[in-house]
Amino acid sequence: MTTISAFFIIAGIILLAASIALGRKMTRSLPDELQSRWHPLLWLMALFLCGYAGSLALLGDQAFFPQEILSSLILFGGSIFVFLVITFTGRTIAGIKQSREQLRENNALLAEEVRNRRAAEEKIRRQSEVMQHDILEIVAEMLANRDQYTFEHAAQVAEIAGLIGRELELSDDDLKAIRFGCLVHDIGKTAIPDDVLLKPGNFDPRDRFIMQYHPLVGAKLFARHLQDDRITNIILNHHERLDGSGYPAGLKGDEIDLFARIIAVADTYDSLVSRRPYKHSMPQDRALAILEQEATAGQLDQDIVNVLKKIAGRIPEVTPPRQVTAGFMKDIEVFRRKTYFREPLTDFYNYRYLYFLDDAKLLRNNALNYDLFLVDVPAFEKFQRKTGHVVADQILDELGHKLLQSVSEWGNGSSHAPETVMLFRKGKDYLLYGEFLDRAHVDGFMRQINAHLEEVKKEWRLATTFYNHHFPAGFPLDKALASLFDHPSSPL
Repeated sequence: MTTISAFFIIAGIILLAASIALGRKMTRSLPDELQSRWHPLLWLMALFLCGYAGSLALLGDQAFFPQEILSSLILFGGSIFVFLVITFTGRTIAGIKQSREQLRENNALLAEEVRNRRAAEEKIRRQSEVMQHDILEIVAEMLANRDQYTFEHAAQVAEIAGLIGRELELSDDDLKAIRFGCLVHDIGKTAIPDDVLLKPGNFDPRDRFIMQYHPLVGAKLFARHLQDDRITNIILNHHERLDGSGYPAGLKGDEIDLFARIIAVADTYDSLVSRRPYKHSMPQDRALAILEQEATAGQLDQDIVNVLKKIAGRIPEVTPPRQVTAGFMKDIEVFRRKTYFREPLTDFYNYRYLYFLDDAKLLRNNALNYDLFLVDVPAFEKFQRKTGHVVADQILDELGHKLLQSVSEWGNGSSHAPETVMLFRKGKDYLLYGEFLDRAHVDGFMRQINAHLEEVKKEWRLATTFYNHHFPAGFPLDKALASLFDHPSSPL
């Protein structure tokens, strides 16, 4: 019986020793905070192992059956239990370790996926910004093709509003939105008929009613297709005024956002100081005084007007906008203006077309001396009453066609090329512009014109008066025309 007991005890010692060995191996796999708790258990198992060895030495003749067998079986069972616990714990720890490794791998894959997704989103965002920028540039060029003056105004407003925004310490993103918004703030004017858009004089109520549609047209173009509401609001509200006197909605006070307030001030300022074919540029101090008056009246934001006055000294440094239109667009624009200024049902052009030609630098009056001629029909109203309006108008048109024939001969004839002579209509009168290379040609031209006037006088008893003013190269055309109209001098 002693031998059987010894067998169970030795088997228990082996299992317990194996459990200790496995436990020590497992220790290296445990987290640091668990290793300090695991070591006492290993020492306790070692103490049990010593007890097992001691119990083996106690086996002898004095042992009693069956106590000896039961004790050895209990010791053997305990060692089996410890071994099974250690083995199961080891497998559990291995599983946990493997799960942690898998979790780390999954976390790494997830982090990489997040990085890739963010990179893709950033790429899409940059591409979207580039596409939005390109679209706005295309729209701005479309505006330039429609009306170069409107585009130049938009570019200048963008520069002025940008200066105001930087002074107000707006973010780069806000400044970018202001710039884009300014470039397209008048895009709705592409839908405005030429009869209103190109009108050189003051608007009548019908013209003003049509023009006030342009913010609505522009905002409608962008509202459904552009995610940035700041730009849409600039387009829609840049003509709104704080006192409710603006358009298109008559917004008041806080109903108008900051960006629209900035553009309203910049837009008004540039409209005042910019030169156009039919108006002189206004001095900066006078324009600022008008803005101050409108701010005091509650129309413009006083704080923004104050900022503009502060940075006004930097505004003249703004570079002119680049020419975005193709070279051939200049010819198209000239033809478009020419068509607009052409009087219906005739071959005559309104005299204001001459202002456009001068502003577009299509004349040579800065390099050559030039002459202005005025054919005045002082008693035309009386002649109309005598002959009837229809007949009188036909006679006046016949005179104009005779003058146009002479103009064509002198302006395009090979003997006088490259001289320029043009005819314009001013109400019942005719205005002629000429660039002559020789004063003898001027005399010859006037003799031919006088011959036509004599024919009309002889045939229809329609008296006319012919005036001529000569101007040196570089003399401003607008002043020359004012001189001719106000003081025609003695008739020829």
